[in-house]
Amino acid sequence: MIESRAVKPVVLRSRAIAAVPPEGFPDPSGGDVTWKTLLSTPKTSTDTFTSGIAKCSPGSGHLKAHRHQQAEIYYIIQGRGVVPIDGVEHQVEKGSVIFIPGDAEHGIQNTSQEEDLVWLYVFATDAFEDVVYRFSEEKTPKAKL
Repeated sequence: MIESRAVKPVVLRSRAIAAVPPEGFPDPSGGDVTWKTLLSTPKTSTDTFTSGIAKCSPGSGHLKAHRHQQAEIYYIIQGRGVVPIDGVEHQVEKGSVIFIPGDAEHGIQNTSQEEDLVWLYVFATDAFEDVVYRFSEEKTPKAKL
């Protein structure tokens, strides 16, 4: 006998992803970055991960150094940049994958002058609202949801 699953598979096609409005910080204190959260309770039937796509513009695009309880993975879709993790800089480019342990200080900087830096992010939690960004600078921005 096959048991019914409470959580169902989720498939988002490119048209649906393109229709998701980008989010960002209400002021530049968190950095020059936008993101689209694609998988997250309660928007989608998920119980393990939160995932989305983030983007930094050429030249000045960045996400300031911060920490959060959840581990995170970045997969670089486009561009090149630097990801400092606990004071060690890691060069990344299209095809790179990065595991960031929970509570590790990290950020990201677009080092290209020509193209966006775009990455898939995955948090080890089922809801984006569970991720509390603790920025290394005094002023802590709040994400616009």
